[in-house]
Amino acid sequence: MVECYRQRKYVEELDYLKNEMNGPKTLCEALDVNPETGINTNSAEIRTSVFGTHHKDPPQRTPFLTLVLEALDDFMLKLLLVCATVIIPVEVGFADEHERGTAWIEGFVIYVAVAVVSLVSAGSDYSKEGQFLSNLASEEKSKNVSLTVIF
Repeated sequence: MVECYRQRKYVEELDYLKNEMNGPKTLCEALDVNPETGINTNSAEIRTSVFGTHHKDPPQRTPFLTLVLEALDDFMLKLLLVCATVIIPVEVGFADEHERGTAWIEGFVIYVAVAVVSLVSAGSDYSKEGQFLSNLASEEKSKNVSLTVIF
């Protein structure tokens, strides 16, 4: 049924309006619209209560923590975290007595590198999303729609 609707041509729409709806004047009467002045204010209020405003809510901004978790979902970062978790006890366990105090540094540096990469990536995504949402909001404000019915 949807596919049949999509395949209809503009001429078929006009034929349907002319033959089935008895022309545009009958259609305007059925929709309670005056072709000269448009929809009256009483009718507009009733239409809004019945059909709603058709206002689309703006997209919500993704929380920063969600973006950090998405950045940490990278396979290489997961592998580095596993390696850092394994290397710290191994280095501390097998280090000489005088090196044990600094044996944990390599694993810790891997943790810091993963944190820096994921935070920078999430920060970049967060700022890009903010710019996109502000551009989208300014574009929505600038939209004006005018409709002219010609008989």
